[in-house]
Amino acid sequence: MHRIIPGLTVTMGIIVGTAGCGFGSHPAASAGTPVTRMSGPSPSVPASRASAGVSPSPTTASSPGHPAQPTGSGTSSQTAPFLLHDSLATTATWQWLSLRTKAGSPSLIAAISPSGHQLTIWVATYIGMYDAHPKISRIAWNLTSHALGQTHAALAAPSPASSPAYQLISESPDKAKPVLMHGTSRAPIAWPAAVPTYMSGINPATTPFRLDNRVIGQSGQWLWVALKGPANDPVALRSVWGFRHWNRLVALNVRSGQYRLFALPRSQSEVLTGPLWYAPPTFAANQNWVYIGIGSWLGRFPANPLSVNAVKVYGGPPAHLTQERRKRALSILTNASWKSVDADAAFWNCYVMNDPNTKACAPGVRYPNSPALSQQFTYFNHGSIPVTLQWATQLPLSAAENRVRTADIARLKASLKASLLMRWVASPSPAALRKDYPHGPPYPLPGYYRKDGLYWANGS
Repeated sequence: MHRIIPGLTVTMGIIVGTAGCGFGSHPAASAGTPVTRMSGPSPSVPASRASAGVSPSPTTASSPGHPAQPTGSGTSSQTAPFLLHDSLATTATWQWLSLRTKAGSPSLIAAISPSGHQLTIWVATYIGMYDAHPKISRIAWNLTSHALGQTHAALAAPSPASSPAYQLISESPDKAKPVLMHGTSRAPIAWPAAVPTYMSGINPATTPFRLDNRVIGQSGQWLWVALKGPANDPVALRSVWGFRHWNRLVALNVRSGQYRLFALPRSQSEVLTGPLWYAPPTFAANQNWVYIGIGSWLGRFPANPLSVNAVKVYGGPPAHLTQERRKRALSILTNASWKSVDADAAFWNCYVMNDPNTKACAPGVRYPNSPALSQQFTYFNHGSIPVTLQWATQLPLSAAENRVRTADIARLKASLKASLLMRWVASPSPAALRKDYPHGPPYPLPGYYRKDGLYWANGS
């Protein structure tokens, strides 16, 4: 099964056609047509303190700035062909490749090399979340039979044959206003004003603009640029980096200034969240075609993107994997939110008040050194949120699952507001904090009530 999504026609930066862009709409194409997703069963999710079980249910439609993701129907179809003939060059395609089935662990496209009716794809396979040395292999994708070949070990993925002559930089270190450079000089055309760029804050960072905006290749007069979004943390956890992902693909003509804007598909893998944040999509060009690789998604576009009037999407992660991910995402959020709440209560009871009732204090935990987010200096000082938590807050969920996630995030935000960690920096002793708050804990906490200067768990 495939879905056809209207293309975006832009001339000299002016949208003159429909504004659908790939997998969803974007502020730069605010008149976009919603994309109808294929739906699965509506799950029943218990709203409890324990981790919740879920079932797969792909999202329907998209909102501006938050493109819907290609979730598929629960089958990993490899039967839909790429379009090989010039007469069909008006259609671009995204194909989900079952790399994990071949490699045995979460894998992403690390490089692409086209040759005739075959692509050689280099695959990076990650054993765990923080695998610094992924296993590299190569595999053939046959454009005629639409099948993946056997995997072969490789020492490393090849580097691009040549670096793009153009680069996108920021006007100044503290602004995300883009400037297109040709070598060391400004290019004769400006970056399209209607296409926003962003710049993640990260400490330290030598090239923060390049973390969110990257020229990935060139085909003739067309530059292909990958951009991250959205503009702001979608769940408002005050994160300054990590919440953005590669969500847009811009093809820009360096002579005329014409451009095309497409949506990029997003990997739903927890393990690949970190690697895909750092590494931009891969790029390769061969005669009349351009290939884009991101996660397990392989894109095929005409080298002249003005001819694209539709984008077709084939396949998606299997249903059982989607179900596992959704269950884990809610488990992560539920556990993280209660962990932060409990850490705030223990900080006050055990550290500030030195509560003699040892049952109220977690054994072996020293404060203020709890691993909970509400007790982490890296969050309050740098807006840093663990990668797994970022992943869990943004994974596409059903309406029922989203209600559970919304409650978890609200609980987490309450714990962050109630945290006295930074107040402890200014008053670094229990006595000083008791003097600051003589009437007991100053903030309410979910699951607790305040009495006799302490937090008490509900029901106790």
